[in-house]
Amino acid sequence: MKSTKRNILILFLALMTYVLASCGVNAEQVSNTSQDTTNTSDNNSGLIVYFLDVGQADCTLIQLPNGEEVLIDAGNYGDGSYIKNYLENLNVDDIEYFILTHPHEDHIGSAKEIINNFTVKKIYMPDVLASSNLYESTMLAIENKDIETIFAKPGLKIIDSPDLKLELLSPKSMYYSELNEYSAVARLEYDNTSFLFTGDAESVSELEMLGGGFNLDSDVLKVGHHGGRTSSSIDFLKAVTPEYSIISCGEDNSYGHPHIETLNRLSDIGSEIYRTDELGTIVAVSNGKDISITSDEVMEIPLAPLEILNTPPVPDSSEVKETPAISETNYVGNKNSLVFHKTDCSSVADMKESNKIFFTIRQNAVDQGYTPCGRCNP
Repeated sequence: MKSTKRNILILFLALMTYVLASCGVNAEQVSNTSQDTTNTSDNNSGLIVYFLDVGQADCTLIQLPNGEEVLIDAGNYGDGSYIKNYLENLNVDDIEYFILTHPHEDHIGSAKEIINNFTVKKIYMPDVLASSNLYESTMLAIENKDIETIFAKPGLKIIDSPDLKLELLSPKSMYYSELNEYSAVARLEYDNTSFLFTGDAESVSELEMLGGGFNLDSDVLKVGHHGGRTSSSIDFLKAVTPEYSIISCGEDNSYGHPHIETLNRLSDIGSEIYRTDELGTIVAVSNGKDISITSDEVMEIPLAPLEILNTPPVPDSSEVKETPAISETNYVGNKNSLVFHKTDCSSVADMKESNKIFFTIRQNAVDQGYTPCGRCNP
């Protein structure tokens, strides 16, 4: 399936080349000019959106026409080296707008590493607490860097210029039964093209957005909750009517994402589906009129050697306070399935190196959302 889809994507290369040429950009181009996008945007450059392949997690980089960057979510804990490397290869140094949709590990996992390695100007996140060391250490990193933090709410305009708009559509309520429903959903307009980024918002939040009077119609949809059946309700999809739907999920993940119900609903509305578990990082390019979909393999974005990308993040001082100094690895987690194992478990031998995350203390794995293997009972 993966090779077939990649061959299909290559057919888009000619269109993408035309779009890039008309925009005057290439995959590594970033403008050195920074300006207040609340008042104006630069039409001389195009818009590029990278849906990073972070397994069973979310991380999206948006390069705006004026050279500014938006980062939505930060993958799992352990994805920091990959995300950092990817951004640096695109010459990203400042992140003007960092949206953390909600405080689940697969969305804020590497946020602290991003905050500590890039200049982050503003952070947008829902007004909800999470009881995990990862969340607390992320908030501490934000505090230490003195980053302006703004609570997400419907109608909050992050960027508002004639041809470039970025607006939050949720969360509306203060109390939900599921943490996913607190997801900060963002809609981006660039001239005559549009994108909707939904985090893990489920049907309750979707219903609130439908009743909120927002323009949900979008050319590209980042499908909610990794393609889970509790998101992407048919009424919501009919309002969005995406030409392209992007699903960020891990290969052979234990949740069965994307669920067949979601795939069927997307097919019923005629949307073209692209999945990171099949294609790797997916790239959408807009010149303000047309959008092309391709992958980073086609764009030939240079990355560091695999052994560098797979190096676990080095704990900073705040993490050292939380974990005793133990040099050996006692547990190995799977970033796709969010299950952790003893090091001698047979499942570890079958696990891809890129999917492994290492723990010295069992409680650290539990705090980061990992569940114990039923076979080795770690």
